[in-house]
Amino acid sequence: MSESTHQTLVIVPTYNERDNLPGIVEALGNLPVDMLVVDDNSPDGTGAVAEALKADYPVQVVHRAGKLGLGSAVLEGWALSD
Repeated sequence: MSESTHQTLVIVPTYNERDNLPGIVEALGNLPVDMLVVDDNSPDGTGAVAEALKADYPVQVVHRAGKLGLGSAVLEGWALSD
């Protein structure tokens, strides 16, 4: 993960959350947090939406190969945090 700008990391596991993700990131963007979106290869394009949000918010994105589940997404996010 890239250098953190805040002390708090919010891990956002996603699967088919294309329509919800911008609102979540916008709401969190008003807080002093870094965000890590862990996308499970969403067929609705959630990963691409997450990538686009990086232009305006402190978001990092992990693209996983398939639908691996919520628990493992959070664990992967923790493993990538500093």
